Amino acid sequence: MNVNNQLKPSDGAPEPTSDQRLRLILGQLPAIMWTVDRDLRFTSSLGAGLRALGLRENELLGVSLADYFQTTDPDFLPLQMHRRALQGESVEYEFQWGKRLYQTRLEPLRSADGAVDGVLGLAVDITEIQRLQEQVEQATRMESIGRLAGGIAHDFNNMLAAISGFTELALLQLAENAPARAHLLQILEAVERASQLVSQLLAFARRRVIAPQAMSVNEHLQQLTPFLQRVLGEDVQLECLLDERTGAVRADPVQLEQVLVNLTSNARQAMPNGGKLTVETQNVTLDEVYTSQHWGVQPGEYVLISITDTGEGIAPEHLPHIFEPFYTGRAGGTGLGLATVHGIINQARGHIWVYSEPGKGTTFKIYLPRVYEEVKPLRAHPTETSVQPGSGVVLIVEDNDEVRHTMSEMLRALGYTVLEASRPQEAFQIAAAHAPDLLITDVVLPEMRGGELARALSVMHPTMKTLFVSGYTENTVIERGEVKPGVEFLAKPFTMAQLSAKVRRILAGD
Repeated sequence: MNVNNQLKPSDGAPEPTSDQRLRLILGQLPAIMWTVDRDLRFTSSLGAGLRALGLRENELLGVSLADYFQTTDPDFLPLQMHRRALQGESVEYEFQWGKRLYQTRLEPLRSADGAVDGVLGLAVDITEIQRLQEQVEQATRMESIGRLAGGIAHDFNNMLAAISGFTELALLQLAENAPARAHLLQILEAVERASQLVSQLLAFARRRVIAPQAMSVNEHLQQLTPFLQRVLGEDVQLECLLDERTGAVRADPVQLEQVLVNLTSNARQAMPNGGKLTVETQNVTLDEVYTSQHWGVQPGEYVLISITDTGEGIAPEHLPHIFEPFYTGRAGGTGLGLATVHGIINQARGHIWVYSEPGKGTTFKIYLPRVYEEVKPLRAHPTETSVQPGSGVVLIVEDNDEVRHTMSEMLRALGYTVLEASRPQEAFQIAAAHAPDLLITDVVLPEMRGGELARALSVMHPTMKTLFVSGYTENTVIERGEVKPGVEFLAKPFTMAQLSAKVRRILAGD
């Protein structure tokens, strides 16, 4: 609504008075202006903000502040502040009334002779501003935690690579019936579980390798329905309401599956005595009104996946923290499930929103940007390859002694000739005396980066191939400019079978 047009007189109409102009302006502002006398009784109340409180203009005339707020407490904050203003003091304070938050300023209302006859008050509704500020603070906190999680994951992956490598080497030296084999296999299982936790951390930090493709959310859900029902158990009813007009999204199917499984598992935990889980899909458009209230969300067309349970709900004090890693309100939880979900949705440029009522249930709404591309068939999960011997000269450059030794022993056991260097200068000296067929280098090295080392050595040996390894993910090292997209890359920790397959394929030129 255009206030200036409202204030402009129609043809032949008299010019509005200053008082009329003021009342028209106040009628449009999301604020409340009022005056009270020395007995703290309302003498006026104006402003569009009255509507949010269910009040009309000047409806409060003659009503005392204490009666309006229904309090007998003399120390009630608004009463205290108004009494201070009656003493001639200008006062500012924030005050929550109902479900709204107000920034309030009080000024002494003086007569012509300077005596304080009452108080003039102005309250601006800052509820939405406060909500956006909280979202910004949460996003900043999550980003800081994400950077920390990515760094921890890098160091942890190096340790896991050494543990799993030495364990596999020990298994190669034991007979099939050796009693120690069972213990070593348990170590590998523990490494796999630890690796999954690191993977969740990396998903939260949005630094995990992804393979996005144009895909149908409905098709994905239809394939997953039997598995989701097994996750829920027989006492929870699963209902899928999939709008056949639902569009396509660009996402990693494996990661989207993890999101759906995590949310379904959480819903099962929230319904220990059974219940119902409803999954819905539809096309939605998020306009500027919505995005102005949700930090970081861009207006546009989205595909909505809504997941609603009839469980115990989430307590209000937990809601602001549920996506933070290691924060859990459930006994035995790791606090990584919802953190992983949040990271995956953000990496897909989406948005996740949650509404919950204790005792009634919870709804998670996932918004993924809609794309108008040809949908590709969903890929099958990769299978583990077997260990195969090979031949060739491999130069390994890795500053972590345990990881370097592990990779070297693995490749020697497979039949390769292995040269080792802990620093780039050592690598140059070795390469001057030998011609490696393959360079395996850590991305982050002292003295120079792995990419720089590979380019320098390729001048000496043009036919040499390169494999980059790192405790960081491929996404991270590409984003940092350490390596270019499309290079051969292997993320730590990796198994002997994965290393074997990668090296054989690179040397074969496949």
